[in-house]
Amino acid sequence: IFVSGAGNDLNEQMLVQHFGSIGVIKMDKRTDSAKVWIYKDKSTGVPKGEATVTFDDPATAKAAIDWFNGKDFNGNTIKVELAQRQ
Repeated sequence: IFVSGAGNDLNEQMLVQHFGSIGVIKMDKRTDSAKVWIYKDKSTGVPKGEATVTFDDPATAKAAIDWFNGKDFNGNTIKVELAQRQ
């Protein structure tokens, strides 16, 4: 899923805790950590308030979109949608 509007004080742990409450987040076999990516400003390294979270199951991703879209995350109203491959 693609998350936007999450604020620039975002970190991986916050995302795993929040979105992991609805289902299992896929683990990266190479790094043995959750498949969560936070987009950062190239020049400053500050998070842009956008991230992708990969779930083990497509049905869980759909449930996460339905459940979290338009809701509060860390004091910000977030938009949650299906991530588009680029």
